[in-house]
Amino acid sequence: MIHMAPIPFFTSKELSCPCCGMIQLDINFAAHLSYLRSKWNKPLTVNSVCRCPAHNARIGGHQNSLHLTVNEKWKTAGTMAADIAWRGWSKEQKIKFARLAHDIGFRIGLHDGFCHVDLGRTIPGVKPNTFLYGEWSNEFSPDEIL
Repeated sequence: MIHMAPIPFFTSKELSCPCCGMIQLDINFAAHLSYLRSKWNKPLTVNSVCRCPAHNARIGGHQNSLHLTVNEKWKTAGTMAADIAWRGWSKEQKIKFARLAHDIGFRIGLHDGFCHVDLGRTIPGVKPNTFLYGEWSNEFSPDEIL
């Protein structure tokens, strides 16, 4: 099990893989996530950050997910993604948060229950975009974020 020191604004429990407790964050991602929370200036609840390969497979995560602590395809230095809970937020709050995250450098995945943020834009071969991530009620379009 690999552990890192907690990053500002987030606890080890929030960041760790639920099945094994592993925390392995790409250092650039850790800095961006803390900066996002600082600029948002309100508490954030994370649904998922680090996933070991076994946990990712168990929950049906994509085999090349940027949540992976060890990513064979993209050869990251650790997890580069987080899902931020936003169920119950207004449409305006969601757009404002997604725009902020995008402007900081994250790719954005829109889901009814959360906003997926990742640093795929920094990886050659990963499309820098905003995308729909599963269940989405079309509350607003990805184009409204850019």
